[in-house]
Amino acid sequence: MTLIANLVSLHQVDTQARALRSRLEAAERHKTLQERQATQLQTRTDEVRAQIRHHQSAAANHEAESGSVDARVEALRGQLNASTNPRQYSAILAEMKTLQTKRDEIDELALAQLQKAEELQSKLTEIEQQAAERAKVVDSAKSEFNTCRGEVAERLASLEQERTAAAARIPRNELEAFNRAADLYEGEAMAELVTIDARRREYVCGACNMELPAEKYASLASNQDVAVTCTSCHRILFLPQVAATHS
Repeated sequence: MTLIANLVSLHQVDTQARALRSRLEAAERHKTLQERQATQLQTRTDEVRAQIRHHQSAAANHEAESGSVDARVEALRGQLNASTNPRQYSAILAEMKTLQTKRDEIDELALAQLQKAEELQSKLTEIEQQAAERAKVVDSAKSEFNTCRGEVAERLASLEQERTAAAARIPRNELEAFNRAADLYEGEAMAELVTIDARRREYVCGACNMELPAEKYASLASNQDVAVTCTSCHRILFLPQVAATHS
């Protein structure tokens, strides 16, 4: 086989292998994205739960402090009832009023903390619902990935072996040029040299549609063991009949 024929064979196998890898990689990216979003929701869930516990703990502390103030008020009330000294009576009464005001403030703080906890609980419920839905999507994405991997693994392995064998028939310089073009153009390393008008010797690259010098056609038609590239996109050119032979 000629160099161009070998390159066309490599191109056909490489294109199929890249298509399967691309399909598998797309399924894996989708799975990874869903897993990342699920992790973010779980992190947000943990954060909100921690905030709820913080506010509930703060409310409990305020309630305990309010209970202590109540106990002090009750103790003062006993002293007030037992007091016979007008000055002492007034002092006890003033302290009770101060403590009652403080208790009211503490109760308001406790209530505010409980309200924040309730608001966060509503938010937590919403996030948990989102997390549950995301978990279903993750399971679906994992299933799709596993199915895809199962469907393409054997065929991809076979194509990889074919590609290795096909690449071994290509000289190093031409193989490097092929690989560069394949990586640059997502597997489209080769392009058909299209004849627009043979009589006028008008030719274009079948990939980028740029006009090609007649010498490109002449060189390719006269020697199939020389790699001829497009002057614009640098893909390796081939004649239609070569592709038809290997299709």
